Amino acid sequence: MSIEFLDDSTLWVSLSFIIFVCITIKPMLAQLSDSLEKKIDDLKKNIEESKQLKLEAEKLYKDQLEKQKDNINLIKRIKEDTNKEIKKIKSQIERDLEQSMLRRINNYNLISSQMENNLKNDMKKHIMEKAIKYTEIRIKKNLSKKQNLKLVENSMINIPKNFF
Repeated sequence: MSIEFLDDSTLWVSLSFIIFVCITIKPMLAQLSDSLEKKIDDLKKNIEESKQLKLEAEKLYKDQLEKQKDNINLIKRIKEDTNKEIKKIKSQIERDLEQSMLRRINNYNLISSQMENNLKNDMKKHIMEKAIKYTEIRIKKNLSKKQNLKLVENSMINIPKNFF
């Protein structure tokens, strides 16, 4: 019976299959294990890179927030400085306008007083000429030569006293 057992082909196929599986399973497990280790290492590396990128992104975000705050503060300062400068310029313009108006008023008053004096002098001169002319005509018609000379002398004495 023992020899018949060895002639069975199913036994030899089964045995060779078991030996084959035993021989090939170890390298396959090693290869599978290496592959899995490699994938695990790659995943760990990717996770580390992701964490590093996340930290860098957070740092960049915080830096940008700080820059934004600085820019907002800078904009506020520029706006305040601009408003101060506007107020300063506005007050300077108002002062300049006021001074200009005062100069114009003074010039107007000076010119108007000069014109008034000129008009008064012209009126006095005109009135004097008319008065002298009418007086001369009247004297020539109504007075004698003697009275005429006396009136002219009195007028010459009194005119400077009254007008100048």
